[in-house]
Amino acid sequence: MSDTWCPIPWNFQAVRSNGDVRVCCQANITKNKGVLRKDDGTSYNAGTDDLDEARNSSLIRHIRSLMMRGEWSEECLRCRTEEESGLVSRRSYEHERWPNFGIDDVRDWTSADGTIDTSRLPVVYYDLRFGNFCNLACRMCGPQDSTGWYEDWAKMENQDWFEDSHGIERMRVVNNRLVSDSYGWHDSENFWRQIESNAHNIQHVYMAGGEPLLIERHYEFLERCVQIGAAGNMLIEYNTNMTTIPSRVMDLWQRFRQVQIGASIDGMGRVFEYQRHPANWEKVLRNMYKVDDGPDNIMSWLAYTVTAYNVLHMPQFMRWKLRESGFRKFNNTSRRPILTHHVAHKPHYLNIRVLPKDLKEEAVRRFDDLMDEILDVGYPEHVYDQARSIRDSVVNYMMAEDTHQKGWPAFVDYTTRLDRIRNQDIRDVVPEMRSYI
Repeated sequence: MSDTWCPIPWNFQAVRSNGDVRVCCQANITKNKGVLRKDDGTSYNAGTDDLDEARNSSLIRHIRSLMMRGEWSEECLRCRTEEESGLVSRRSYEHERWPNFGIDDVRDWTSADGTIDTSRLPVVYYDLRFGNFCNLACRMCGPQDSTGWYEDWAKMENQDWFEDSHGIERMRVVNNRLVSDSYGWHDSENFWRQIESNAHNIQHVYMAGGEPLLIERHYEFLERCVQIGAAGNMLIEYNTNMTTIPSRVMDLWQRFRQVQIGASIDGMGRVFEYQRHPANWEKVLRNMYKVDDGPDNIMSWLAYTVTAYNVLHMPQFMRWKLRESGFRKFNNTSRRPILTHHVAHKPHYLNIRVLPKDLKEEAVRRFDDLMDEILDVGYPEHVYDQARSIRDSVVNYMMAEDTHQKGWPAFVDYTTRLDRIRNQDIRDVVPEMRSYI
């Protein structure tokens, strides 16, 4: 098998919050953000364009042809970097997800230039982001993916616009709130017609946002799947901030084959509320227990985004998960019994490699203390193994490169400016940073 093979370019289609079609979300760290473009340079958009045509656009054909030869594409840089550092990449997860779909299954339907026969290789897996409406303004996010960021962005940058893959996006005031116009692509019947015509092939749909559980179009999608009889064959997966779990969605979820929930939980208490502003930890925790007591077809996990803000807190959070949380469903598999983590790569100044050497060493010490505790308590072997895997992957990645000199001034500038706007102080949340800021 090709050492770079990934099922994504063959069985998957991803739509950004603005409707632009892209390779996958991991490519968001590249200059092009993984967006599929036409010959004139404009992006394919799910609201206006032929989704089947986008599957054979020049970029994704190029990626396929490289994979068939065992070579890496620039758009796959994040997975390559993570694998080289010992992290579990998106590519690795997809191998687990599609164990019976390999490179030999696509050879007959893939030309040397990467063109595929889309009738033989239909999309079975979608990543759909129905706009950017969100109630949070997470520190590693931005206005492209959250309307909750609009006010702070305008104050920080002193401007009424931001850039996205489609170009400049202007904000304007309506009813004393900032709004924008390019994130309603899902109102187009062009998109719904194409999705419904392929519904019989769909096995897996991943939804993020914005916050999907606040977006009405997400509910319309679930209801349409139920109405056309496709829900029973589908796995629905979410990335959600857990600030709301309406009874309405719990009722709909029972109609699907399986529901998987990746809960964006990056710590406890003040650390969580700082990174996921303006979330309330106690409210989110109540919603987590609501999911934990939900229908049997729900599978859930803690999706911990590791940043310079919370890496020191991570061992404490892992300890809480094991000793105090009492969860039945969150990370209840033998493979990942504690949490599921990934490192934030953007903005670059929030990446854990930017930390001062002393703070990196302190993080290592805290991880090692946790490992000793797990041994002393006598947790099962699979728990120790995952804790060791988390420790090693985070530490090895963090220590593989030192970007402190280049990135720390930007970290301090960004953090302190946002602190002033939000009336927060990183030195109160992470006291270990006091001597560095």
